[in-house]
Amino acid sequence: MAGLSKKMAGFAQGVLPVNPVEGEHVRWSVEDRLAHYNCPGVSVCVIENGDIADAAGFGVVTPNGRTVDADTIFAGASISKPVTAILALQLVEQGRLSLDAPVNEYLKSWKLPENAFTREVPVTLRHLLSHRAGTTVHGFGAYPRDRQVPTLLDVLNGTPPSPTPAVVVDKLPGISVRYSGGGTQLVQLLLEEATGLNFADLAAQRVFEPLGMRRTTFRQPLPSELEPYAAIGHHADGRQVNGRFTFTPQLAAGGIYTSGPDYARFMIECRNAWLGKRNVLIGQAMAREMMSGQGGGQFGLGWEIFGRGADTRFAHGGSNEGYQCNTLCNLEKGWGGVVLTNSLSGIILYYELLNGLADAYGWQGYMRPPRKVRKLGPEEQAKYVGRYKIVSGLEAPYLDVWIQDGQLYSRVEGLILPARPVYMDVSGRFFTQQTPGETKFIHDDTGKAIGLIAYAQGDIEVFRAERSGDPGA
Repeated sequence: MAGLSKKMAGFAQGVLPVNPVEGEHVRWSVEDRLAHYNCPGVSVCVIENGDIADAAGFGVVTPNGRTVDADTIFAGASISKPVTAILALQLVEQGRLSLDAPVNEYLKSWKLPENAFTREVPVTLRHLLSHRAGTTVHGFGAYPRDRQVPTLLDVLNGTPPSPTPAVVVDKLPGISVRYSGGGTQLVQLLLEEATGLNFADLAAQRVFEPLGMRRTTFRQPLPSELEPYAAIGHHADGRQVNGRFTFTPQLAAGGIYTSGPDYARFMIECRNAWLGKRNVLIGQAMAREMMSGQGGGQFGLGWEIFGRGADTRFAHGGSNEGYQCNTLCNLEKGWGGVVLTNSLSGIILYYELLNGLADAYGWQGYMRPPRKVRKLGPEEQAKYVGRYKIVSGLEAPYLDVWIQDGQLYSRVEGLILPARPVYMDVSGRFFTQQTPGETKFIHDDTGKAIGLIAYAQGDIEVFRAERSGDPGA
C-alpha cells in the first residue's frame, strides 16, 4: 500500500480475531474492520527494540472528513492514569510523598472520610495507584459541555454539579483490586496540593514537554489550537459526540488527549527507567516498583502488568464517550504498540488490531495459541444459564448467561461491551471473541455452575461472581 512500510502494509491486510480458533483461518483488512464496527478511524504506533519503529493512520476523523494520519490526536481516557502515577512517583522519589503513609496525612483542603475500614487499614498512595484502596466511583465518562463544570472537590464530595457520588472507602483497603477513577482523582488532589500547580500544568512541565509530546495535553475542553489535528468522537451508531470532542474534567483519571507516537514516547521512557537507562521520569528502583504487580492483582503502580519473565509487559486501556484505545509494551524485548480509535465500538476493534500488529511485527510471546473449541449440548449449556452477582473486583452488579439460537451468550450489566457469544475450550474455560480474557466456572456436585472467576490475560483474577437467580431477574 502506498506510503506504508512493508510491515505496516501487511498489518493493514492482516487483522486477526481476538481469540483465534483452531482450524479457522481468518484475516481482515483494517478498512473492513473499521466498516464492521462503524468506527471512522484509527491511529496505530509500533514500538520495536525500545524505540518508535512505525506509525500510521487509517480511516477518517469523521465520515466525509479528512483522513487520520499517524499524528492525529485522540481522547485517551484512562491511559491518563499511568501519567498520573509517574507524577506521584516523582514526588515519592523527592521525599515529598510516601507510598505507604496514610494519604490523609498529606491532604489539606479535603480528607478521605474515615470509617471502620480506614481506621483498620489507612488508605495509602500505593493502594490508590494499584486500585486496592477500596475507594468507590469506577469512572466518569464525558461531561455535558452546557453544564457548570464540577471542581475537583465537587467530584470528591459528590456534590452538584458532579454527576457521580462521593468518593468513599466501602471495603477494607489492600484486600483486593477494584478499579477506581475516584481514587485517582484523590491522587490529583495530592499532587496539586503538594506542588501548588494545577494538574494540566504539572503534567506538561514534568512529562510532556521534557519528552517532546507536543500533541498531548490534559487541558479540558480540548484547546482550540489542537482541534484541527484531532479525531472527532463517535457513538456506536455513528453519531458524533456532543461538542465533537469528549469533555472530561476529571483530569487525572481520564482527561488526556494524545497521539500514537506521543504516548509511545511516554511508554518508551517508562521502560527506559525500568532498564536503568537515562530518562526524564524516575529512577530505576522506583520504576521496578511501578512495574511490579501489587498484592497479586493485575496492577502495578499505574500500569497493568501481564505475563511473566521475558513475556512481562505493561499496558493500559482507555474508554470514554466516543473514543476507545489500548497500549502495551514488553519490558525485556522492547516491542509494543498504541491503538487509538474514535468510536465507542473501538473497544472490541483494538484487540483485533493489536493481534494484527503482533503478527505483522513479530511480537514474540504476545499471541495466544489458537483455541480448541468443545461443543456443548443443550443439557450442558443449561447448567451455566443464570444470573451471577459480582462480589469482588468489578463495580458492576451482575453477569447474565443465557441461550440464544442454540449458543451461550453473556453480558455484564453496566459495561459498554455488548452481549456476546461464549465458547468453552478443551481446558474447560470459557472465552469470547471480544476480549482476550477467559472465565472459569465453579460447579456444585451435580455439575451446575454456582459461581465464576473472570481472568485477564493469563491467570490474573479480574472479578468473581456467585449465582443469584435467573438471567435478567
